[in-house]
Amino acid sequence: MKNRIALLIILLFPLVLNSEKLIFGENSLSSGEMILELENSKAVYFLNGEGDGCDGFTASFSNSENIYNFFNVISNCKNKKLKDFKCITKIDEESIKFKEYLLCDNKLVLYNKEKKVNEGLNRKINGIEVITQGLKKGIVTSNLKMREKPSKDSKSFECFFSHLDDENLNNKEITFIPKNYTITIIAKTKAEDYIGGKKNFWFLISPSSDSYNGCLLKNSNQKEGWVFGEYIRFDNQGPAHNSD
Repeated sequence: MKNRIALLIILLFPLVLNSEKLIFGENSLSSGEMILELENSKAVYFLNGEGDGCDGFTASFSNSENIYNFFNVISNCKNKKLKDFKCITKIDEESIKFKEYLLCDNKLVLYNKEKKVNEGLNRKINGIEVITQGLKKGIVTSNLKMREKPSKDSKSFECFFSHLDDENLNNKEITFIPKNYTITIIAKTKAEDYIGGKKNFWFLISPSSDSYNGCLLKNSNQKEGWVFGEYIRFDNQGPAHNSD
């Protein structure tokens, strides 16, 4: 009897693993990206945002350790044939957002959205030395400009939000993130800065966004920017501290 129970557990264990939904996408916090969802041995690749999503597909999959095999791949577009493909799980030692990704032999590179980079790691972003913050949530404590670089003289972003209580700001192009708006805190500078007699780090952040809401640096695709730590607060904590 015990042997039968043990055999049943062994047979059902892979099914239990496959029943957990896994979500993969770009190494990004913004919307408008292709998403791969895996659940119950079924895969769906679709556009999470605006567009026709013609690159999407459905498929079946199996996995063993760090290898995923996709088969019976059917394109969302008529008359487009797709081949079976294989992906291998890898670790990105330089990422500041997500650490684990799938490297596929059909050139797809997809990051596991549940595998956040740990807090406190030394990294570089565009030549700037930073310390990762583990994608913590926070808010801005005043109307706050988001900058291209960690400097008060750097270019600021243009923002648009369609779900604000303040009618003077709602559905309008503005040059700041409104007070009490939710943000994701990605990383901070290793060195502190002084602004208006206040000393703190600069933090790389992303405002909560979707296809219609968020901030964008003019004449670029940059959606993440820098804010001075004196004017942000981590969830359930006080202001961003001005020390390690």
